Amino acid sequence: MRYLAMLAATTAACLAVALVFNALVDPLWYFSGNRFSQVNYAFNERLSKSNLIAGREREYDCVIFGDSRVTLLPEQEITGYRCFNFAFSSGVVSEFIDYAKWLKMRGLSPRLVIVGVSAGDFRKRKMPHNVPDFVMKGKSPPSPLLEYLSLDVLGMSWRSLFGTSPIDRNYDRDFRCQVAVTTPYNPAKPIRDLYSGPFDDREPLTLYGRLRSIFPQARFVGYAPPLSAWAIAEYERIGWLPSYTRAFDDASTVFDRFVDYSPPSALTMDPGNTYDGTHYSEKVNSIIAASLPDGQAMMGLDLTALTNAQILEVYRRRLREYSSALAAGAGGPHGRPPAVPTSPAR
Repeated sequence: MRYLAMLAATTAACLAVALVFNALVDPLWYFSGNRFSQVNYAFNERLSKSNLIAGREREYDCVIFGDSRVTLLPEQEITGYRCFNFAFSSGVVSEFIDYAKWLKMRGLSPRLVIVGVSAGDFRKRKMPHNVPDFVMKGKSPPSPLLEYLSLDVLGMSWRSLFGTSPIDRNYDRDFRCQVAVTTPYNPAKPIRDLYSGPFDDREPLTLYGRLRSIFPQARFVGYAPPLSAWAIAEYERIGWLPSYTRAFDDASTVFDRFVDYSPPSALTMDPGNTYDGTHYSEKVNSIIAASLPDGQAMMGLDLTALTNAQILEVYRRRLREYSSALAAGAGGPHGRPPAVPTSPAR
């Protein structure tokens, strides 16, 4: 009995230490984040952001959805609103719908919904759908008491203090997303999924319409995050640029306002603004935030004011303007200068 009592006491003490340690590091963002550091790692943004907003849904009048590129949009700089950035890695519109329904059930009633639209949604491929059970069932997130007694979470806490970020971004003490890598962008290296196919699937338009219908009272603003000008030149070279611009033009019909920041510009021509050609710096995302939802589009295009033919012509005109810089900038994808036609591609 004495042995069992000692074993039980030792086990309880270990669990208590683990619980307190995990709560202080807070890798799943139940409380105030990491008390030992200025940095919060993102081990599971889908769960962590649910924990972060749970119980405070009525405090916000704006919500932002999107993939990992949109996590870098500074919600604090969307003037006139209190926004919550619910973007997460590899997010797709079908997932946004589930989270929007969950947020609405919990009292969120936004005046503004901002959606970062990915051209990848319009490729004919199976899209991931990774939504926690509690969201699908309309329940609250799991109790931190249970989560923080886990050895897996203990490993997250240890890595938060003594390891490296699990992804190429992290969050500061106020949960503002920031770039976590210092590797400079090499335009000669193709970005991920560059050659995954043209952008001909139109089923996502229905999904974006369903997302909008969840918050019918809200202003619905969409935007296309920046993309390396070298990637755009490669799309033109292989004949995919018309489908790329058409996808965003079609998407714009679902929104009250839609701004495209991916046409070649001074922002996307500067390799110092990005580390991989698709995730752009805090500085660039601050410029974007300043123009949403009502400001001048800066170096982007307000697609709601243009036809598809006009959009494609702007892309091609800018490619011509930057053709010499594109050819000189590390040789383009695969080490060769991207072919930038002066006449329409096939």
